[in-house]
Amino acid sequence: MTSVEELRAEARRLMEAVAAISDPHTKQELAERAVELSQRAEALEKAIADPWTLRANIDRYRSLLTSRTLSDGQRRIIEELLADAERLLGKKDP
Repeated sequence: MTSVEELRAEARRLMEAVAAISDPHTKQELAERAVELSQRAEALEKAIADPWTLRANIDRYRSLLTSRTLSDGQRRIIEELLADAERLLGKKDP
């Protein structure tokens, strides 16, 4: 599992890369991914501190993944969060 520190370091690295890129589309994609990684790090940090919230989040992530209204990007983020949460609880994939 990727640690909170590793996620934050990768987000910082992406934001540094954004400054060196001239293509606006690529800049936007990298910046969006950096934000996603930062949000994932924050969620992971909170989950580590509170097992009850972790279990509730697993249920919520599973429910969200049944939605047909998610974009591919949203689905990817939720799948990553779910995998992180399940690993924290020591569970296998459902």
